Amino acid sequence: MRVRDCGRRGWAFAMLGLWALAVQPGATRAPAAEDRPAAPKTIHVAAGQIVCRPGDMEGNLRQIEQLSQRAAAAGARVCAFAEGAITGYVASPAILATAPTHDGPIAARLKKTAMRLNITIVAGTLERVPGGGHISCFIATPDGRLIVQRKAVLNEAEKKIGMTAGPTERTIFEVDGVKMGVCICADVGLPGIRDAMAEQGCEVLLLITAGGGGREHIYRPADLEDPQRLADYVKLMDAVCSMNSALPDCVGRRMAQVAVNLAGDDGVAHYHPGHSGIIDSRGRVVALLPGEYVAEYLEPRMIHGTVVVQPPRKSTMPLASR
Repeated sequence: MRVRDCGRRGWAFAMLGLWALAVQPGATRAPAAEDRPAAPKTIHVAAGQIVCRPGDMEGNLRQIEQLSQRAAAAGARVCAFAEGAITGYVASPAILATAPTHDGPIAARLKKTAMRLNITIVAGTLERVPGGGHISCFIATPDGRLIVQRKAVLNEAEKKIGMTAGPTERTIFEVDGVKMGVCICADVGLPGIRDAMAEQGCEVLLLITAGGGGREHIYRPADLEDPQRLADYVKLMDAVCSMNSALPDCVGRRMAQVAVNLAGDDGVAHYHPGHSGIIDSRGRVVALLPGEYVAEYLEPRMIHGTVVVQPPRKSTMPLASR
């Protein structure tokens, strides 16, 4: 049997057949580049939850540096720490007297760490200024800048030790082209604050808090063997893990959120259980670190993940969900 060489004409007929198959009704083809949906805009973020000890700035800073290093190694571009993470959150003249200034060695150390790790570090602190102080957030960037956001809504204990209220306006900054802003604890309750940040183009809200209760809420491992103490513990854990308001806020404004609460016993009047979470602009819970009322179980921990960011908007949710 002789094998026939189809030559050029055979090749042409084969190509014509493939073309005919491709244009038949119902035939599938790979979408052209312009037909494909654009990849969503994303950024890798982290929350660092230290075990804070009021007055032990060296120990607190070491934990901040260690968790920032872990976050950077995981690929995060920003790592947020709680209200009062550097100094501890205690309304005490003694703590305020040793608090850092925005242009002093503690701020310089934070900037140096951010530059070395190539990550933006957002850390709460009491800040000392002539004649008083602020409850502030130091934002150290990889290019050596320090941005300061100060708390606007103060309670009576904070005012009593000479704290001064900061501005209600938020300072918006960028990390890899993504706009971010900080709210310190009660500031997030300012009327219209989230909508105002949305108008400023804020795509990621960094919410740093020092929520907690009295030291009577400190539990020991043995307490969980007692039925009544265990029942009270479960109620506390249910409350600290609630996300009822965060999810509607993120979805309604298309604004991602990194929230981190202080963890540790202040040794005076309060216990802070921690609790941190990362939610993207679609309402997806990217990472969650529940609070802890058994003091011995607290340890420095970091959560991280990639969030989808979108152009923010004023809330579309009904008032009952805000």
